[in-house]
Amino acid sequence: MTEEISKQILDAAEVRFRTYGFGKTTMAEIAGDIEMSTANLYRYYENKLAIGVAMADRCMGRRELVLKEIISRADITEAERLQIFVLEILNYMHSQFSKEPKMSELVDVIVQKAPELVQQEVRNDKHFITAILQKGCASGEFDVAHIDEMASYVQASIVKFSSPFFIAMYPIEELQRLAKGVVALILNGLIKK
Repeated sequence: MTEEISKQILDAAEVRFRTYGFGKTTMAEIAGDIEMSTANLYRYYENKLAIGVAMADRCMGRRELVLKEIISRADITEAERLQIFVLEILNYMHSQFSKEPKMSELVDVIVQKAPELVQQEVRNDKHFITAILQKGCASGEFDVAHIDEMASYVQASIVKFSSPFFIAMYPIEELQRLAKGVVALILNGLIKK
């Protein structure tokens, strides 16, 4: 499959999923939206779940690129990096899910049918948090005895800002305020005294 055909299929499916939901979208509708026969679409994707998994993977890949940019910045302290990291996760998730309630249906399907994707995202986030903590300890900014364990605690404390479920429940301003407060609380425990 060429990258262009894959992009066309996923773009068409995304519009359908955002508008009608995963359950009410058919392979025939996706195929029709890109003027492809349904039989031909099945040559590229085994079923609608395979398309949903590819879409989720693409979305997670975009999110990871945003977070990698934050990790690679040289112009900020690790405390600033952690706050930017949490706020970027929140802002990205808000941009994807706040005005698209039908996308939560796809998230539920992915969690149930392709949990390995979600687990990989969790591992990636923990890797990024671990890197922030390691850099902070190396620079003398943080004082953390067990970095891997602390990374798990930090990750657990920011779940509210990365979950589509919570994103839909609160206004972005409230979530941003809470995120800044949680990061301040975390940093209070991390910063070398």
